[in-house]
Amino acid sequence: MFSESLPELVFYFNRNCPYAQRTWIALLELNVNFQPREIELGSDNKTDWFLSLNPNGKVPVIEQGETRVYESLIVNEYLSEISGNKLMPSSAGKRALARILMARCDSHLVKTSFSYLAHKSAENLEKEEQLKSELEAELRFLDTVIGESGDSYFLGEFTLTDIAFIPFFQRLAVTLPAFKNFEISQNNFPHLNRWLETMASRESCIQTAMKAEAIKEIYARFLKIDYFKKIGVAT
Repeated sequence: MFSESLPELVFYFNRNCPYAQRTWIALLELNVNFQPREIELGSDNKTDWFLSLNPNGKVPVIEQGETRVYESLIVNEYLSEISGNKLMPSSAGKRALARILMARCDSHLVKTSFSYLAHKSAENLEKEEQLKSELEAELRFLDTVIGESGDSYFLGEFTLTDIAFIPFFQRLAVTLPAFKNFEISQNNFPHLNRWLETMASRESCIQTAMKAEAIKEIYARFLKIDYFKKIGVAT
């Protein structure tokens, strides 16, 4: 159980942010009592009071007494640790693999998927195929990892690794068909698609998910202004 001796936890987030959704899911899975404070990205996060919490000006941020933690993967490890390490594997080797995969989510899946989404196919068809191939290769890699676990989760049990990936896959399930005519479910990724089905049934993922129409609306606007390239998550 979450320690009742710790001060109240305040969760600063924006419901449209996949990184903040990671922490939202972790909080729900750990049954942590928290006070949510939604902020407006582009305005609230540029204020002095928020920058005093996180000088990077990003969500999520959690504040617990004198403790302030930011960067979603670090926040989630903190939450897991103070809750008895419930969302990390018991063995050191698997914990290391969990961290490797979580880092890979941001360095590979996010980069390849947003680069593919952001590319305007009419400008360069050869690059379009290259970016698609890079995304497919990453999806195959993840499919293999899940398959090697022998289970429906990345590491054979539900961990922070699954939480790290799911917000981005929820968005890709909407944006790839809408903007690229690409359906993950219709490609040969059996283990990955089984994982997606399993995650879709978890209450924490359902409760924190964005509506499909909201995803399409926001991403259409982002793609129009090359937002992903501007913030450095697409090439």
